[in-house]
Amino acid sequence: MNKAPLLEELLKYHEEENLILSMPGNKSGKAFLRDSLGRKFKESLGALDITEVDPLDNLHCPEGVIKEAEELLAKTYNVKKAYFLVNGSSSGNLASIFSAFNEGDEVLVERNCHKSIYNGLILRKLKVIYIDAVIDEEIGIFLPPSEKEINEALNKASNPKGIIITSPNYFGVSYDIENKINELKEKGIKVIIDSAHGAHFGISKELPKSLAKLGDYVVLSAHKTLPSLTQGAYLLVNDNEEKNIDFYIKAFMTTSPSYLIMASLDYARYYLDNYGEYDYGNLIERAEKWKEKINSLNKVKIIDDRDLADNYTIDRSRYLIILNKGYSGHKLLNYLRDNKIQAEMSFSQGVVLILSPSNIEEDFGKLYLSIANLDISLLKTDEKNTIFPHISPVKVLEPYEIFSLNSVDINIEDSLERIAKEAIIPYPPGIPLICAGEKITKEAIDIIKEYFDNRLKVIGVHYNTIKVIEK
Repeated sequence: MNKAPLLEELLKYHEEENLILSMPGNKSGKAFLRDSLGRKFKESLGALDITEVDPLDNLHCPEGVIKEAEELLAKTYNVKKAYFLVNGSSSGNLASIFSAFNEGDEVLVERNCHKSIYNGLILRKLKVIYIDAVIDEEIGIFLPPSEKEINEALNKASNPKGIIITSPNYFGVSYDIENKINELKEKGIKVIIDSAHGAHFGISKELPKSLAKLGDYVVLSAHKTLPSLTQGAYLLVNDNEEKNIDFYIKAFMTTSPSYLIMASLDYARYYLDNYGEYDYGNLIERAEKWKEKINSLNKVKIIDDRDLADNYTIDRSRYLIILNKGYSGHKLLNYLRDNKIQAEMSFSQGVVLILSPSNIEEDFGKLYLSIANLDISLLKTDEKNTIFPHISPVKVLEPYEIFSLNSVDINIEDSLERIAKEAIIPYPPGIPLICAGEKITKEAIDIIKEYFDNRLKVIGVHYNTIKVIEK
């Protein structure tokens, strides 16, 4: 009873003084030190936690300073409307889905979308046509779908009302999809873009183009890449036909919004307006210089556009570090952590590092030295880097239809032709092999067994059993 375990561990982690190359974009407060306004905010965090009192306005009915802040946000991204979100991008994804579509609408959705999108499909009772992802077997990652995959999904649809895409993905990779999206919009198809990792896009010519004006609804996780507190996000709206977005935002967001998060969202926008172009230009210059140095060590490889297929691009404010086959990205993450460098995530063949303009030369030098001193043999693994091939399972029920149905746990060997209750997701690449409501095929069973033979992870399979719909 005399312990506060979470608080104590958080303070302990802070005292380690790790180099934060993960979320959040404020880099544990470091990014707020850009100017006197940010420094004062950081120094006053505890004192600024307040509720809706005059003259601080109300997020659920903005008429004063919050309204002004959101109008400035809309100008920054050059969109019709812009909203602060204090429940993260998940609340924006849900509000967008409910505003754009009606129950029973048919929607094209990327197979490897965020969990909040799947939740929205169920809650809004939508019919789903999945857009297949693209797998880069050489690098060991999934890529966003190209026009080819979108067209294939369109050909399966009978009356599509919308499309939901993710751009960029977790690896910082995006596909030049602008012409296709504009073509779909001309046909009256609503477009939702989960651009959680792209809040900084377009602020510098060294970064990928902003997607803010491309979608009817565009969701940005400011806290992932900008100087904002965790859970801070933006919803950008260009839909001229929207009628209920304000209601749905209120429905999916807390009635006790944090003024700390809202203030950090205001600062993140202010930061982009005043420093973004200059700071990101300098960051990319530093990142490219040190990328060349790190790659010259011939131990790891930081990916750039030349390593990707045509029309794909990577966010150069992010390091996608790849190892040769036979070496473990998970072990690399642990090695960096031992050297007080916090990576964002690891996968079989590499790690992802999220950079920030607040990362100075010394930070890059620390990363370089850690790679220079790396005994690469310590990262060897006998884990096979299995990437499953493209398969096309048959969807029998919509995600919302299976939600309330009873399920049973059965052995993998007995699951042939049964309908999955939950998504089955092998890692790598983290794309659903089978989505909820699809039939389990022999090919899928063989892939699951191959993953287990190689001691790889498969979400949705528990002790060799799978949840299927009860007959």
